Amino acid sequence: MRVNFYATLRPLAGGKAVDFDLPPGATAGDLLRAVGARFPAIGELLWTPAGDLGDYIKVFVDGREIRHLQSLDTPVPPSAEVDIFPPAAGG
Repeated sequence: MRVNFYATLRPLAGGKAVDFDLPPGATAGDLLRAVGARFPAIGELLWTPAGDLGDYIKVFVDGREIRHLQSLDTPVPPSAEVDIFPPAAGG
């Protein structure tokens, strides 16, 4: 599956898009743990100290935010395109 990183995550991932090979039946949580294992600096931004997905991290699977689906249990098929956005501030 292809994972697109945005804003401050891009330099940490070494570019805009990275391919991940996960087994069939993988979930968004599985993918995010794989992202954190490959890119520890991104992993630190994804998770709270309690091990939950950070409130301001946005993860989309095929254009739909996982918080409006099954959260970390959202299935991520091998053909999926995943977008990960870091926290953003501004006004």
